[in-house]
Amino acid sequence: MWRRTLATAAASAVVVTATGLPAVAVDNYPEEPAEAAASVLDSTLFQNALLAAAYSDAGSESNPGPNEGNLNVELLGSELIRLGDVEVPLDEILDFGQLGALASKSEATSATDAYAVSGLAGADGGVTLDGETEDFGKASVDVLSVARLLGVDGLTDEIVDQLLLEAGAGAAEVKAEDGVILDQDGVGGLGQYRVADLDLFLHSPVIENAASSVYDIGGTIDTTVESLINDNLDQSALTGLFDAIPGVPTPSITVDSNMQENLFQSVVGEPITSANQLITIDLSTGTLEVHLDKLVDNPDETEGGLNELPPNYELIDDTTYPLIAETVHELMQEVTRILLGAIEDSLNSVTINIAFNEEGPLGTLDVSWSLPLADAVNGNFPEAVNNSTGTLAPVATVLVNTINTLGPALAPILGPVYDLLISDEGDNIFELLINDLKTDSITAPVRELLSPVFDVLAQVISITINRQVSETTTTPEGEEVVSNFDLSALSLALLPANEVARINLGNAAVRISPNGDGGPGEVDPSLSVNPDSVAPGQSTVATGEGYTPDSTATVQLIDPEGNPVGDPIPVDTDSEGGFSTPVTVPADAELGDYTVVGTDDTTGEAAEAPLAVVSGSDICAMDPTLTVEPSAAYPGDTVSVVGQGFPAGVPVSVQLFDAEGNPVGDAVTVTPDEACGFITDLTIPEDAEPGDHTVEAEPEDGSEGAEAPLEVLDPDTNNPGECTDPTITADPTMVEAGDEVMITGTGFPAGSTVTVQLQDLDGNKIGDPVTVVVNDDCGFETPITVPEGTPPGVIIVDAQPDDGSEGAQTPIAVCETTGGGDGRELTAWFEEPTRTHGQEQTFYASGFEPGEEVVGIINSTSFALQAQAADEDGNVQWTFTVDERLDVGRHQGIAVSTVEGDSAMATFDVVASATGDGDGDGDGDGAGAGSDGPLASTGANVTALIAATVLLLGAGAVMIKRRREISQAFSTAMGRFSGSSNA
Repeated sequence: MWRRTLATAAASAVVVTATGLPAVAVDNYPEEPAEAAASVLDSTLFQNALLAAAYSDAGSESNPGPNEGNLNVELLGSELIRLGDVEVPLDEILDFGQLGALASKSEATSATDAYAVSGLAGADGGVTLDGETEDFGKASVDVLSVARLLGVDGLTDEIVDQLLLEAGAGAAEVKAEDGVILDQDGVGGLGQYRVADLDLFLHSPVIENAASSVYDIGGTIDTTVESLINDNLDQSALTGLFDAIPGVPTPSITVDSNMQENLFQSVVGEPITSANQLITIDLSTGTLEVHLDKLVDNPDETEGGLNELPPNYELIDDTTYPLIAETVHELMQEVTRILLGAIEDSLNSVTINIAFNEEGPLGTLDVSWSLPLADAVNGNFPEAVNNSTGTLAPVATVLVNTINTLGPALAPILGPVYDLLISDEGDNIFELLINDLKTDSITAPVRELLSPVFDVLAQVISITINRQVSETTTTPEGEEVVSNFDLSALSLALLPANEVARINLGNAAVRISPNGDGGPGEVDPSLSVNPDSVAPGQSTVATGEGYTPDSTATVQLIDPEGNPVGDPIPVDTDSEGGFSTPVTVPADAELGDYTVVGTDDTTGEAAEAPLAVVSGSDICAMDPTLTVEPSAAYPGDTVSVVGQGFPAGVPVSVQLFDAEGNPVGDAVTVTPDEACGFITDLTIPEDAEPGDHTVEAEPEDGSEGAEAPLEVLDPDTNNPGECTDPTITADPTMVEAGDEVMITGTGFPAGSTVTVQLQDLDGNKIGDPVTVVVNDDCGFETPITVPEGTPPGVIIVDAQPDDGSEGAQTPIAVCETTGGGDGRELTAWFEEPTRTHGQEQTFYASGFEPGEEVVGIINSTSFALQAQAADEDGNVQWTFTVDERLDVGRHQGIAVSTVEGDSAMATFDVVASATGDGDGDGDGDGAGAGSDGPLASTGANVTALIAATVLLLGAGAVMIKRRREISQAFSTAMGRFSGSSNA
């Protein structure tokens, strides 16, 4: 994110910690060992660093600092930015007017020490992450304007006329000391960050109009209450109270309910917050606030909220908006609850009016008695009102005196009506009424009309908290450490599907040289592919030279329009800066001129090579090519011969010739498949003379053939490949603390000294090392003792040559006792009998005691599986990815009890992918021995077999396996693709 120009950033490519994040590019001082940079605001919108955004940087040699930058809101708002195809002033979409006194500081004092911080400017001139939330202030993103500038349709002013994301300013701090980037607070990964606040605010006429619907609901409730009382009041009993008074007419009884205003104010009078605290709605103003911090669900149940999240935490994305929409619906349920409670609280606004009216020749009887329902039931009665005149006044006086003494007699008459209104039956009546009105007048229209808002939001913006991007480097000791680290407290992606822009608040970044060596050296990368023409679905091999030694690079296939095809391919470079890796063209790829690009992850420098994607018929028309693997072997060994570009269906004779052109052994006949290729075994006769030989492939129709060299090795000499690809084995693999283990090594440099050391899974040493000298056959054998007191579990045996060349490791299991288990029966099995590279496999074992500690080991190329406690049924399981550690062939899983020392074992087969892409789709179709899939019908499909060849060769430079091993592996692959039962 720290770029002086976007062009510089585009040239950089590194290994990152989160899928989809751009490369780290702290590259203001690329030639210096260390640097730092910090700012309050950074964005891929900007062509240059924003000095007004409290930007600062430092370089360890030319500008070590400390250097500071202070926020200038006035200047910041006047910056012109490009959003899509539109250039607009920054303050048209971003408002920083509420931000506090923010600043940044950067310093880089040596190759291994650097510091960057952005946050509050202290009175002493320092910069800190500490402070009250309001001190940081807020920045507002006008999401509605952004949506319209980006051409996202779906919002009108009738739906929403204001849509703001209000973000409390972020702060971040990154510190490197003595070549190590620190985790200052022990929370959320390296560095530390602070996010002050985060809310989504919208104003909608739809919500404002809902207030009038609530008022109408109140009027309907009044009408319903009046009807219920009229239907359920025993009016005859009420009028019967006055029968004994002579000369008094039968009174009229009316019911008035005036709860409408009270009910309206109960809902509209103040904002309402949902039960999950996510949304607050104010019907009186038509506003809705989404409290985004309530979306946080910390896995460790800490109370840090937004400030204790794991790296690259997606706070809001396209999966979040449906939750917000659903909460709007649930909020209407809260409106129902409030209205129901308000009905009981408002029953004093319901009056039962009793009126006595009669006109006489000499006077008028006019007596009225209005009874507030709740007061009357509770024994509080107002006095009757007497407006009588003339000769009927005395009668009225008697009537009034009687009324004022009737209170106790009214309770049994009014009580049942009151009880009905506040009873469950009454609640049900009103709830049904309110729900009907709410659904028709509020919930359905509000949710329906606001739905486009959340649809548009999902397209326009996503939010990441604690956004981290890092690059690693390998120390001379072989340890991989973080050397380049960017941290943003809050990151907003605009139009996230294409990420046209990203705004980062609270930024800090450092780059160091952990080895103190002044940083990466000069590189001059070059790239080639072989073959340089392939058909869709086939693979080529990309070979790079001149890259940063013992580092990493990224290989990407690019289509004719310049678009990436498939995922980037990460590769490791060797000590000379070289690598070799297969690149597969998808089966559905269009024909045309493609490019393979290899980028040095350390320096960002890249090289490329052209690759023609042509039809299968064109492949057949190409010059035939032949490859022999391995290219050097002993008499009696079997090599694999791979041909491409031969006439499909025309038998080809494959023959070994010596240096004088004489045939050696018998020819092998093979028929190329429809993709114009073949793969076949060729066995070197036991009596073949050592020296240079040639393998020739000649089509029987007389068309052009091809040849490839093969060196026949002297049986009395060591295979050049024997001193490569080092491996070690341990015997036994299950021991008790204090036991001795015999370590056998092969493939190490002859004459070198190897240090054998026991380690725990974190790389910490266990006990003393043992040194041993490698013999002339590239092997060694030495005992090593597991120290007393070593806790049960898996430990690693590590063997490293003192000359710095490649070493090897293997796991062993330490148990409290071995050979135990009291004769119990343990079982183990794999979920899938066969897997290809890239797919997941699960190893199960059962029969253990609940809570018993069990470890797992996968053998062939051994690696450890983390210790598991058996569940309540005595079961354990491990899921792992089948990667390049596991060659094509059979592999064994062992589950070992660290308590009893007994174990269970199962096997599964790793097979070559039918498409050669290693995508691990998990279906396993056609991969197993004897499969009825498409590859089991008539002979091996060369495209798949060439892919198998590439997998067997591995992702690095082509290596010669120990004799007979490569032949056996190819035979296994051949058997699987041809439907044989080889295992």
